[in-house]
Amino acid sequence: MIIGEIMKYNWIDYDAEYAPIIELWLDTDARNFTGCADGFDNYFEYWKNDSSTIIGENFWGKVIFDGNIPFAVMALGLYESKVTISEYIVNPQKRGQGYGSSALTELLTFGTEIIGHEIFSADAVIYPPNIASQKAFEKAGFVFDHVHPDGDVWYYHYKKSQAMTN
Repeated sequence: MIIGEIMKYNWIDYDAEYAPIIELWLDTDARNFTGCADGFDNYFEYWKNDSSTIIGENFWGKVIFDGNIPFAVMALGLYESKVTISEYIVNPQKRGQGYGSSALTELLTFGTEIIGHEIFSADAVIYPPNIASQKAFEKAGFVFDHVHPDGDVWYYHYKKSQAMTN
């Protein structure tokens, strides 16, 4: 992190109180390109109740605010020292305006402040037809890594450069 650099967004722990707002963001694209066809809250509850999940230690749901207006929600986990972003939904009214990549960049820069872990390495799971997400993740520093053996999703990878860790 560059000294004097500050966070632009507010990252709030997900709570079911946000479900009605996030539900409005689940348009056709969001339902087709995420594992949230039954809603983000159902997705979050499923993982929250998994026996290996420890909320705030190895799994997070974050609602991202610009000022006092929420514009995105993200689910991410920590597995073997690597963060995996499994779901990331941006309000359709904010898509294509740089909010998605900007928030990703902020997460990668301020991981310690946002989730309590510096992010040296991260993966993202993206559906092949989701060009907008591919572009947003690439703009934030992710690169295509590989295709899932089933062919249904692509994995993108981020690795913090050595210059950024000094």
